[in-house]
Amino acid sequence: MYKDSVVPLKPESFSGVAAKSPIGLCIKTVLLRACIEKRLTVGLLPAIQYLSSNCNGALFCLTAEAPPGDSATHMQEVLLQAFCVENDIHVIKVDSATKLKKLLGCCSIGVDFSCVLVHYPYTDPFSDSQEIDLSILTESEKDLIDHCETNWGYSQMPVIKLPEK
Repeated sequence: MYKDSVVPLKPESFSGVAAKSPIGLCIKTVLLRACIEKRLTVGLLPAIQYLSSNCNGALFCLTAEAPPGDSATHMQEVLLQAFCVENDIHVIKVDSATKLKKLLGCCSIGVDFSCVLVHYPYTDPFSDSQEIDLSILTESEKDLIDHCETNWGYSQMPVIKLPEK
């Protein structure tokens, strides 16, 4: 029984530049670049609001565990994750909202870091194509997509441990 509930995870199964980096460092690289490029939506409610009007604009949805006993937040997170899965947005569960906050260098009090959306890189607004050009993704973003697709379909998402710094 215990064996069936364990999700196998290879922390260093990436190709390209990030081949020697564990998944936590890959997430850090993606977050920092998206932050610089202003491609983030931070907070559970802002993420839900963004996705309600633009369900094709997000590449990743990073979520942290809800505090114990907070059933309302837990319910919103579960619904958000289901929405993301249905709309082909890669969901990544991380170990700490506090680490997300530190990684992004935010010291604002009262900002909710239980959920962070990473948007697709900006494309040419004058292009006729409605499809996302995956060639503009960074190696770290491609590696993170590979990780998500490798773990697709498990009943429990693995929780990724983010780096401390």
